[in-house]
Amino acid sequence: MIRQRVSLRRPTGALLTRGLAVAFALALVYGGALDVILALKLHGLGPAQVNRISGYRTAFHWLAGLDRADFTTGRALIAGFGGLLVFLVFAALALRTLPRPYLTRTEIGLSPDERGATVVRPRAVERIAEVAAQGNEHVVGVTGRLGDGELHVDIGIDTAPAAASTLADVRTRVRDQLTRHDLEVMPVNVTLTGYEP
Repeated sequence: MIRQRVSLRRPTGALLTRGLAVAFALALVYGGALDVILALKLHGLGPAQVNRISGYRTAFHWLAGLDRADFTTGRALIAGFGGLLVFLVFAALALRTLPRPYLTRTEIGLSPDERGATVVRPRAVERIAEVAAQGNEHVVGVTGRLGDGELHVDIGIDTAPAAASTLADVRTRVRDQLTRHDLEVMPVNVTLTGYEP
């Protein structure tokens, strides 16, 4: 059995998630440092000095002083919906950061017959797409990449006004060539990556 490599797509929102993780880690380090200072009384820093720096005791007394009358219906609704919104945002970010492995490009097997099976290598499919894209007069550079059940075609063009029509034409040409060569007509994603007037 051929060993198949697995690749990982970079999750969307990864930068935001990492930023939040760094901010949370810094907050933990800051809180831990204050605890160490309070425990060891480093450099003569006592609770009053630490409270002046962080305001932890002021915040504690404010929270401890809250009673039932402070939580009106409006405030309770705001707090509830705010908490739900924060939960949904963080849950969505957590789901987006989960790794989503996918198989790297593999050979494409055509319908076998009594003589055997025909196998088309990924580079051959990519070359078919590149030659098909070069049939458009505005395409000056093209790169094909066979993904997991889809074909990516990156093109450069020489005229900006024809960008939309060129993208559509390249996609049609590639799909037609796949059909002509009796290959699986997979999703074709055409991306404009360059402009060379």
